[in-house]
Amino acid sequence: MRSASSDRAGSAPHDSRGARHPVTVMAEQITDVFLDLGYHVAEGPEVEAEWFAFDALNMDDRHPARAPERTFYVENPSGPGRRSGLVLRTHTSPVQVRAMLGTPPPLRMICTGRAFRPDAADATHSPVFNQVEGLVVDLGLTMVDLKKTLDHFATSMFGRGTATRLRARRFTYTDPSAEVDVECAVCHDASEGDPAGASRKTPLADGPEDPCGTCGGEGWIEWGGCGMVHPRVLAACGVDPHKYGAFAFGMGIERTLMLRHGLRDMRDVVDGDIRFPLGFPLGTDESAPGRPRPRPLPRATATTRAVPPARAIPAARAVPDMETIPLARGHGARSARRREAGGGLTRSQSLRRRIGHALAGAGYVETPGFPFVCDAVWDAFGLTADDPRRATLTLTNPISPREPSLRTTLLPGLLAALGLNLTRGNHAPALFEQGAVFAPLPGDSLSPLPLPRTDHRPTDDQIAALDAAIPVQPRHLAAALTGESSWARAVDAARTAAHIMGAGLVTRPTEYAPWLPGRCLELLVGESVLGHAGELRAGTAQALGLPSGTSAMEIDLTAMERLTDLGSR
Repeated sequence: MRSASSDRAGSAPHDSRGARHPVTVMAEQITDVFLDLGYHVAEGPEVEAEWFAFDALNMDDRHPARAPERTFYVENPSGPGRRSGLVLRTHTSPVQVRAMLGTPPPLRMICTGRAFRPDAADATHSPVFNQVEGLVVDLGLTMVDLKKTLDHFATSMFGRGTATRLRARRFTYTDPSAEVDVECAVCHDASEGDPAGASRKTPLADGPEDPCGTCGGEGWIEWGGCGMVHPRVLAACGVDPHKYGAFAFGMGIERTLMLRHGLRDMRDVVDGDIRFPLGFPLGTDESAPGRPRPRPLPRATATTRAVPPARAIPAARAVPDMETIPLARGHGARSARRREAGGGLTRSQSLRRRIGHALAGAGYVETPGFPFVCDAVWDAFGLTADDPRRATLTLTNPISPREPSLRTTLLPGLLAALGLNLTRGNHAPALFEQGAVFAPLPGDSLSPLPLPRTDHRPTDDQIAALDAAIPVQPRHLAAALTGESSWARAVDAARTAAHIMGAGLVTRPTEYAPWLPGRCLELLVGESVLGHAGELRAGTAQALGLPSGTSAMEIDLTAMERLTDLGSR
């Protein structure tokens, strides 16, 4: 460990090439744009009650989003295939519901987080993806206010002069509703003298001009959805729709990243190959200046480009001559320094940022994984039949019958990513992930959840009953790496996180699967065991296709933060 003034780990493993994942960096950049506009950051559970996920959003039982082909349902422990009233959220909109229920108007909220849908991974889909959603509730809001906000957002993401347009679309959550398009950043320079877009073509080296491969010659690319929040939604959340107006918008973070950087294949973003974050362009991670541009991955379907120079073109607006929404808070260097110090973020959000920066600086590559696990992994870990990590939430409609459960630990996905990178020839990878794990539902059955009416705010008792049914979802930190003395480096990663959180972490020898006896330490704050670190058992490493000497660490960040909060009072 270095001095208390530094967040970085004491030694960087291997070749010291670390990186935070571009999706994480993009989410933080988006958050910072809205912090500068006076928004506050909100979060919510990934396993959510159906009432928050659908009913409160004006989506009744017949809404197509509630079909098993569109939503992952959590099984009731009382019997196979029985629903529990809980789902993996298909969007981050339940956070908007919770924000309105918990905060009286006026309200400005931004949320980034993971969402889940039963889509097989392909060039444009993933069963796990990230969204950003914004919500503003105030007096006298109109679509003009929404459009100004979207113009500012697009300019912040894609460069000054980026044009946007709204296309009418029907959503049950908003009315009126629209889809948001941004001007194609690949071909718009070629159409400088062609505002109508009739000749938006991309010339080929040895052939006639073909339509742009990004927008198909249309000149516009769908970015997200938006609209004025439906009066029924406001009423369900306790907001008087006769007094207040509200607008909301939502975009995919991976999609925003792909549009900004010309990426063609979503699988390159989500499959865990460390060459993607390590090769990302300058400017996506301020902690890694000078990084080279990304190179195509083996599928050869991903292409990357630098963002073209911005040009001055008039932004498409809902009302002519409207100015871009002014910043409500300070920006520039002073604002950046405030954000680095955690200004505008909750303590938990600020700590997670600092931990990510520190581990990337120590040579670790952030590798977010999917939450789905195969029950056979517990046998590979050597867990006993009564080990609590085997008690998992089960999906009634998993995307793969081999992976029906939700993770109780980050290690299965992170170790799988480690094996994938070794198979692809990535030298001595050192990976980390921060993410939610899922505790099981209590007991052998779950009582039916309350279904409050949606024409007025639920009672406090109804909200409490819904919240009580939602399983605990603590955030963990895990690291995995190979090489000589890697188990000691894994312990150093835990010490780094504890140092940032202001926790006095101590270690003591123990035996705990899947770690090797004699090279396993439990990680404690006070008398509370928060995690473990060490070298994996040889049998576990072999079963997972990993080399001997592979090491890993996992620690409960939520519990650590709670203990440090108690200690500071």
